[in-house]
Order: sequence, then structure tokens, then C-alpha cells
Amino acid sequence: MIRTVLFLPLVFLIPGVSGAEDDSAKVDLNEEQITQYFKQFDADSNGHLDVEEIPMWVRKMVDVHIKDNVPAAKNEFRSVDTNRDKIVTWEEYRIKIIGTHDSDHVVYSEKEQKHKFRTADENGDGVLNQIEYIAFKNPMTTAYVLTRIAQELLEDFDKDGDGRVSSSEFVHHEPSRLEDKDDKEIDKLRRMEFRGAMDKNDDKFLDLDEIREYLNPRGKHFVMNEARHMMAEADADQNKMLSLQEIKDNYLHFQNHKDNPVIRAIHDEF
Repeated sequence: MIRTVLFLPLVFLIPGVSGAEDDSAKVDLNEEQITQYFKQFDADSNGHLDVEEIPMWVRKMVDVHIKDNVPAAKNEFRSVDTNRDKIVTWEEYRIKIIGTHDSDHVVYSEKEQKHKFRTADENGDGVLNQIEYIAFKNPMTTAYVLTRIAQELLEDFDKDGDGRVSSSEFVHHEPSRLEDKDDKEIDKLRRMEFRGAMDKNDDKFLDLDEIREYLNPRGKHFVMNEARHMMAEADADQNKMLSLQEIKDNYLHFQNHKDNPVIRAIHDEF
């Protein structure tokens, strides 16, 4: 199985500034949260979650992440808006956020982060108001930014410039195949992903809407794909169901925290 994140412009996924340590090592089991979610999504009360119930857990984590990120982005906006004029310039952001981290913790260049800033600038005035700043911090869950990212991806994959992406262009996209360009197994997986998850109208091409839906964290593909990964990680007895204990044993994949793989697929915080 292929994670959606493999095909995204990584500047929209990976934090631009990283912490000094791996926070995942600090995350303790929240037994109350895990048990509450398990009972909530065990619709038939049989003591296990199946392939129909796990996607509900994914949706819950996405919704909670979005809900938590909006007030966090608002607070950061107020902090970065140093002159209190209710807009954030690139220079304010650069000084306040990028300028306070040493180079060892900056994952992407200023140029790459500025590109993300401009993508969130909906009206093109060169600055971000509070709504645009929230979009800047939550690009994958903001409709207009998601559309712009999908358009950027389409143009990047569309080698012949016909406004759509063929299976061959998707499979053999050189920038994303630098380390595995001769790997036939990856070729096969990409073809399967193209046909099974992306080309919804079976016309053998991807258009903007299909790419956008594929990336959408609230969309069916994202939810089902992440649910399959969660099942694969935690299903110790291979019975295609998860017990509460199996989930507790793999709680980092099921608990709300920023290093959860589901959250990392939509996480954009600098």
C-alpha cells in the first residue's frame, strides 16, 4: 500500500521547523481516550473493530486535529502580528518564527516556506489576514489551498502539458522516483494506486478534481487508506479485526498527537 503523502509537495506536509528531539518518544498511552474511542466506534459491541469501523476512528482523529489547530493558528497569528495591524507579512513571519530557530532545526529553506506562505495568500495581496494564516497553517484542510496544491501537483506530473496526468506520467514521475526509478515493484504499486484509488471515472487520466479528492484528508480515499495502514500495523493475530488490547499495544497509531502517522499526513505546523 502507498501512503498519499508520497505524492505531495513535501513542503506542505513536513514541518518547516523541527524540534530538538523526537516528540513521539514522549507520548504516553492515554488509556481513557483510547477506551472511549474504542467503545464509540465498536458499533456492534462485539469487542473488536473491523474494516468498516476503523475508518470512523480516522475521521475522528482528522476532525479533532482540525478543531485543535484552528485556535492554535489564531494564537500564533496574534503572536506573529507584532505591529497589531491584523495582517502578517512574510517579514514578520520570517523574523518571529524562522528567525528564532537555529539552522539545524529548519527542514526547508526560506524559499520553500515562502512558497507555502504565498499559496495561502488567497487574494494575492502579499500578506496574510487571520483566515489566510489559518489556511497557511492548515493547508490540506483548507479548500482553496488544497485546490492550489492539487493544481501544482497536476502541473508537476503533466509532462506533455495536456492538462491531465496519464498513468505513465504518474508511474514514471522522475522527481519522486529518484531513489527507486528502476524498481518494478514500485511501478506496479503506482499503477494499482492510479487505477484503484485515483482515476475515479476510468478515463485513464487524472484531472484536477481527482487529484484534489485523492489528497483531501476528509475524503474517502485518505480515510480508507489510513485505516488499512492502522489495521496492518496493529492486527497482531491477523484476523482482520482489532481488539482493545491490540490498539493499546499500538497506541501511537490511534492516539491524538502530532506524530501519529494519520496526523503527520495532514500536519503542516512550522
